[in-house]
Amino acid sequence: MGGKDGLWPGLYIVAAAALWSTIGVASVYSGNPIMLGLFRSLFASLASLFIRRVLNRASVLTGIALGVLFSAYPLAAVTAGVGLAAFLLYTAPPLWTTLVALGMGEKPSKRGVVGVSLVIIAITLIGAQTIKGSISLIGVLLGLLSGTSYGTYIALARRFARVGNEVDVSWGAIPYTLIITAPTAIAYSIITGSWRPIVNPALWGVYLGIVTTVIPYRLFAMGVSRVRASTASVIATVEPVLAALWGFLLFGQVPTALTLIAYALIITASTIVYFEGGLDGFYEDGQSSFSNWAFVCRCIIDGNTNIASIRFMNTTAVMNT
Repeated sequence: MGGKDGLWPGLYIVAAAALWSTIGVASVYSGNPIMLGLFRSLFASLASLFIRRVLNRASVLTGIALGVLFSAYPLAAVTAGVGLAAFLLYTAPPLWTTLVALGMGEKPSKRGVVGVSLVIIAITLIGAQTIKGSISLIGVLLGLLSGTSYGTYIALARRFARVGNEVDVSWGAIPYTLIITAPTAIAYSIITGSWRPIVNPALWGVYLGIVTTVIPYRLFAMGVSRVRASTASVIATVEPVLAALWGFLLFGQVPTALTLIAYALIITASTIVYFEGGLDGFYEDGQSSFSNWAFVCRCIIDGNTNIASIRFMNTTAVMNT
């Protein structure tokens, strides 16, 4: 179905995902991915303080989880490759659906288990290549750390939003990312004995704030209000695909055949989980889908906190439309 302007609403989400896919590119071009994470936190915090100033358990814990992501992901993009880092980030929703279900006494469905199994196979294929040295082991570990911090944030946000802290885990969490990004940047500078380059990562930090936040927020908002959450989530999986394309075109990062298979498995796993959330809810007891929470949290991580806050309050309603 087309939008009011005759365009398929999904095109807006594709455009937003295309801009998000350049986060890894910015990480490489910044020349200092550690400082880039700091500047990203700093600029985002300055904006968020004008909207929501809060100090509570929900905001601090979710902020710390995001801080780890902000620090680890740029490093993963530099050491593992732009495409691989993006795909490893997308392993979080399928994996954490099962982990959270087990931790909270919820029973994951069969499709969820299939999704997790596919991700495990994908990680195994990638891990096997680190043994041969064709892929950086440190880069893969950083990519998995990014995915783990992303999954941790999703789980925490889901838990706190259930009791009415949806804004605290969105705008309220951003300033507390500095708990991680600031010490990490300082420690890195002391260990390496260099505080430079600073100007370049600062400029790319502005890029992340505008081109990968403000502009895609507007595009995403235009599209997400006209499609189901599960559909939007699947459309947004073009992000890692495009990230891999940028890695190839800009940096000559050519994925191996095994890596391409791993990419396909991760996309398949994410699609299975997302579509299931849009149809029946991830959990068999009918609770809100973890995959839809992952979709909301992705908006927050990319800076779309306005639409994400709305989604937090209406996730269940969106799933049932």
